[in-house]
Amino acid sequence: MHRPPYFIIRSLIVLSILILSGKMIYGQSNLKYTISGYVYEKGSRETLIGVNIYDMRTKTGVVTNTYGYYAITLPADSVSLLYSYVGFNPHHEKLILKSNIRLDIEMEGSIELGEFVVRDEQIHRISQRTQMSQLEIPMLQAKAIPGLLGEKDMLKVLQLMPGVQSGTEGTSGFYVRGGGADQNLIILDDAPVYNASHLFGFFSVFNGDAVKNMQLYKGGFPARFGGRLSSVLDIQMKDGNKQEFHGEAGIGLISSRLMVEGPLLKNKASFLISGRRTYIDALIRPFMPSDSKLGYFFYDLNAKINYDINPNNKLFVSGYFGKDKFSIYDKYGDDYHITENDIGFFWQNATSTIRWNHIFNNQLFSNLSVYLSDYTLKLGEEVSNKNTIDNTEYKYEASFNSGIRDVGLKYDVSWLPLPNHIVRMGLSSVYHLFTPSAMVLRDDEINQNEREVEQYHSFESGLYIEDEIKFGDWLSLNPGLRLSHFYANKRSYQHIEPRLSVNVKMSPQLSWKSSYASMNQYVHL
Repeated sequence: MHRPPYFIIRSLIVLSILILSGKMIYGQSNLKYTISGYVYEKGSRETLIGVNIYDMRTKTGVVTNTYGYYAITLPADSVSLLYSYVGFNPHHEKLILKSNIRLDIEMEGSIELGEFVVRDEQIHRISQRTQMSQLEIPMLQAKAIPGLLGEKDMLKVLQLMPGVQSGTEGTSGFYVRGGGADQNLIILDDAPVYNASHLFGFFSVFNGDAVKNMQLYKGGFPARFGGRLSSVLDIQMKDGNKQEFHGEAGIGLISSRLMVEGPLLKNKASFLISGRRTYIDALIRPFMPSDSKLGYFFYDLNAKINYDINPNNKLFVSGYFGKDKFSIYDKYGDDYHITENDIGFFWQNATSTIRWNHIFNNQLFSNLSVYLSDYTLKLGEEVSNKNTIDNTEYKYEASFNSGIRDVGLKYDVSWLPLPNHIVRMGLSSVYHLFTPSAMVLRDDEINQNEREVEQYHSFESGLYIEDEIKFGDWLSLNPGLRLSHFYANKRSYQHIEPRLSVNVKMSPQLSWKSSYASMNQYVHL
C-alpha cells in the first residue's frame, strides 16, 4: 500500500520549518562567518575522512566528509579550533574571525599511540555522532589484526563488531542482524561491488594497501543511502601521495602484493596502483604429472588518479579489477585416440568511477559521480578428441555465463545554511543489465552449434533530502526523506522512505540514541 502524495508534502514542510526556524533564531544574533577547507595528512596531502573540528569557545563541532572537506559557521569573534583524528596529533588553530575564511589544514601522524587514548576518543566520537549503528574502521586498526596465511582481510575486521556475524568459519562474508549476504550494500568509491570475496569466500576483494576508510551502517540509515535492507558498507580508496613517491611490498604464504603511489604534479595530482596475486597454481605445478594440470589463482588491481583542478574543483578517476580462476586439464589416450579435457571456472569483478567535487561557495559543496560495475561468473568445458590414424579431430564445447552490469550516476549536495544545520540532498539513477544465463553449446560430432542468452534490464532511481540539526550540546536530530523508484518488465514501483535519527546527550561519554528507517530492496541476487 502506497502512502498518499500529501505525506511527501507534509514531510517536506516539516523539514522546511526546521530550517526556517533556525534562520529566524540565528538571524537575530551577531554576524557569523564560515571557515571551510580540506584536512590533509602532512607529508602526503592525502585527505582525511571523519576528522573532528571543534570550536572550544562556542562548543560547536563538525566532521570532514568523505572527501576530507569541512565547513563550520561561527560568530565573528576569536576562534579556537581543535582538529582531532585517530592516529594523528591534535592540531590547534586560533584566529580572529572577521570574514569567510578558506583554511586548509595538514595533520601530522602520531609516532606513538596509546591504547587508552584511542578507546577514549572513539567513545567520544560515537557519543557526539547523531547517527546510530555506525562504525568507522581506522585503517591502522584494521591492519593490526592477524592475517590468514599472511594475508590481511579488511572484511574480517567487521566480523569482530557487535551486530555483525560471519558466515562459514574462516570466510570473509558477513551478515548484519539476521539479514542475508545479498542485503548488504557494499560500495567502493561510489560503485557497488556484487561479489566481495576471493578463494570461495576465504578472502575479501579489498586490498588494505589501497583502502583509506571504511564505514559500516548497521541500521537507521541516512536518507542518502538506499537499495538494501541490512547494512551499508562505504569504502573509500586512497588518493595517492601528492608530495613524494612511495611503495610497499609484501610476500605471504600464498600471495604477494605491491603498491606504488606518487605525484604526477606535486601538490596537485597523484596516482596509486596496488595489486596482489596468489601463486597456488605455481606451488602445486611441480607435483602434477605432465599430462594433467590443476590450478587456482586470484588477482586484483586497484588504480586511482586524482587532480586538483583549482581550489574549488577536484577530479578523481578510480577502478578495481579482480578475478578468480579454477582450472583442471587432463590429457589421456592410446595408440589411436588422444583426448584433451579442459574445465574452467572463474568469476570476476570490475568497477570504475569518475567523480567531480565542486565548491560553489563556503557553504555549498557538491559531488557528481558516474560509475560502472560489472560482475561475471563463467563455467565451461572443452573436450578435444583426435584420431591419430586419419588425423581427424572433433571438439565439444559447453559454457555457462551469468552476471550483472550497472551503469549509474549520482549527484550529492551538502549545504550549511546555519551553524546548527547540515542539509544534504541529491539524486541517483542506475541502469541494471541482468544476465541470469548465457549458454553456448557446440558439438562437431553431431554438427550442433547453439547459443542461448537470457537478459533483463531495469532502472532504479532515488531522490533524497536530510537535515542534520543540533540544538545546543544536548540534542541532535537527522530527519530525512527518500523517494525510491524501480522500473522492470513494463511495471513501476515507487516507495516513500522516511528516516529519523535522534541523539540525546546525557554526559560527555554517554548518550541516548534512537532511529527509524524505512528501506526497500528491489534487486535480490
